[in-house]
Amino acid sequence: MSGWQNEPFVIDVKSGETKAYCMCGLSKNGPYCDGSHSATDTEPKVITYDEDKVVYACGCQQSSNRPFCDGAHSKL
Repeated sequence: MSGWQNEPFVIDVKSGETKAYCMCGLSKNGPYCDGSHSATDTEPKVITYDEDKVVYACGCQQSSNRPFCDGAHSKL
């Protein structure tokens, strides 16, 4: 297995909430940024949500739509 887990993270977000998603793959708190990117040229993807909803964040780090899941984990 690569990444943090072999399935998406299911996250309930609320309107007005801001999430910083790891894009470097080094975070020990995936899918969220923990500052590990400071040793890289990669920045987290920061998103402020404008509605309550459920999002599926990539857990395998292979999605072409990161930080969101595109089903790539099913091919691993």
